[in-house]
Amino acid sequence: EMIKRGFPADLVAKRIAFFWSIGNNFFEEVARLRAIRRIWYRILKTRFGVTDKNSLLLRCHVQTSGISLTSQEPLNNIARASFQALAAIFGGVQSLHVDSYDEAYSVPTEESALLSLRTQQIIQEETGVTNVVDPLGGSYFIESLTNDIEERILDELTGIENSGGYIKLIESKNLHRKIEEYAWKQTHDIEKGVIPVVGVNKYNRDVKTPISIFKYPEGVEEKQKNILKELKLKRDNNKAKSSLEKLEWACKNNGNIMVYCIECAKARC
Repeated sequence: EMIKRGFPADLVAKRIAFFWSIGNNFFEEVARLRAIRRIWYRILKTRFGVTDKNSLLLRCHVQTSGISLTSQEPLNNIARASFQALAAIFGGVQSLHVDSYDEAYSVPTEESALLSLRTQQIIQEETGVTNVVDPLGGSYFIESLTNDIEERILDELTGIENSGGYIKLIESKNLHRKIEEYAWKQTHDIEKGVIPVVGVNKYNRDVKTPISIFKYPEGVEEKQKNILKELKLKRDNNKAKSSLEKLEWACKNNGNIMVYCIECAKARC
């Protein structure tokens, strides 16, 4: 799409970064990240003829899996997030976010958010794992698993293209259906104990672990409403309305919405 608009692939590719979630299957997640890098390189090199080495390098951010966090025995989530973070690092991630152990209940408390930060800092500063590039590379198991996952991803991509592309797949609801079916099966397997979850369907106890839960300060909603009310009184509302109308026009007419989004922001929409 960007090439159609006159931007060369080398210029566009180096500005793209990816955001992944990472789950509990340690070696599979390492292999998945390695496979994704290969596929990015292959697509850019063979399909788009990209030569810029900075464009061929896949950049990604990883967030540990929020869906794997449990409200039962929430302190177990510290271990889960730590192993997920380590898998992301072994997979070669550029940046990382570790979910906090209390996120199955609420947004994190200051204490749990600090512990998530410390988890990353301990891995970075004390373990030495960041001193090695691709530390599991060469392992027969990892290389074989990477090859397998790469082929499965390529089969998935081929299926998407044969269906008319990603947009058509979304419009047909087939993509949503596939995700829903996978999510249902995973939930079903957890409920039946096929997928073990420690503290939930395995080694579970009827003892609650008391933890501090984040509570919004009293009056924060009213305070925010007052800030918005004051903003709307002070801004140029004619300019704001005009900016929003232009943005709406751009959306409906396949225009470049970024220009109008900036205008809306400046008009305090």
